[in-house]
Amino acid sequence: MKVAVLWTGGKDSALACHKTIKSGHEVAYVATLIWSKPSLAHSLSLIKLQSEAMNIPFLWDKLEEPYFEAYREAIIEMANEYGIKGIVTGDIAYVDDFHGNWIDKVCEGTGVEVIKPLWGMEREKILHELLSYGFKVILTSVTEPWLTKDWLGRTIDSKSITEIQQLHEKKGLDMCGEFGEYHTMTIDAPFFKKIIKIPQFKKLKTEKGYILKPAEVSLEAKWSSYVK
Repeated sequence: MKVAVLWTGGKDSALACHKTIKSGHEVAYVATLIWSKPSLAHSLSLIKLQSEAMNIPFLWDKLEEPYFEAYREAIIEMANEYGIKGIVTGDIAYVDDFHGNWIDKVCEGTGVEVIKPLWGMEREKILHELLSYGFKVILTSVTEPWLTKDWLGRTIDSKSITEIQQLHEKKGLDMCGEFGEYHTMTIDAPFFKKIIKIPQFKKLKTEKGYILKPAEVSLEAKWSSYVK
């Protein structure tokens, strides 16, 4: 099936994309639908760089309220103009009445199938799958008091997963950051053709925590990273 992945640039949409490719679907596009107030944790310029790194065409649109109708129109347009038969999302579970089964409701009656490869998975399993598949994911936003400034730029690895598990047990932090405790960006994945390098970045204070702002970004061919 020809599909588009609803792409935030973070770990969940990237893992959902990988699972979709492995299941045999054709990921023809990654698509980012931006609300009137864009996410500070997922910069459009970095997402465009991800598209280049993946060698998958990028679609994006800026939406205005009412968002339900705007989403629906955008997806219908993707189906009509680009032949999209399915929409892939990195949704994990029902969060609240607003975000609950949002895409399912949006796509209802459009003829576009919703694919949710991560739905119902345990949070810890999702994080460990990122490691087992060779993803490289960094934290680009943290919310206090859950996480501190020093978490920005950290890679999700065995050590950080252990610490996240401890914070989950002590403070109730959602291990995948489903309630906004943290956001991530994927800088390498099995389906990436190139690696994103962010050698320099700034840590900016926000109302609720901190965000990472890249000061230098580049793409590097995968093979060259092993030639030193």
